[in-house]
Amino acid sequence: MIKSFFFAGCGLLLTASCSEGDGANGVYQGVPLVSSAGDTLYIKAYNWGLTGDHQISTISDTNVPIGWDDQQRPEMVKGLDPFLYRFAHDTLTVYTRAPLPAFAIHCPSIVVQYQLVKNHQYMGLYEQLSKQTYYRVPR
Repeated sequence: MIKSFFFAGCGLLLTASCSEGDGANGVYQGVPLVSSAGDTLYIKAYNWGLTGDHQISTISDTNVPIGWDDQQRPEMVKGLDPFLYRFAHDTLTVYTRAPLPAFAIHCPSIVVQYQLVKNHQYMGLYEQLSKQTYYRVPR
């Protein structure tokens, strides 16, 4: 009886220790993209979970970090690997396999283009990540 109680208690302890919690121990990453006129956009991501396998991401014109409490904001994209991007000649091109929310961006000197691509096209872009032409979120 004591033995079974001990094992049941350990199972509860293990289950509780693997929960997502409140994301307080998450990791924020932000990448600035600066135009030739000095305007800046930020690619932001916040990861949490035991292995960092939960993520929200966004594109913003502010340097304010995102975190656990921002999950329900309409401009957040949930999930790992939400999009790839390329920034060249003051143009940010965002490649995605699914429609993205409207990002509230006010940056006059940076053009933002969205390209919805099929999975095989996305994988082709993914192969170019090592060539420093395209980037993934988080970088």
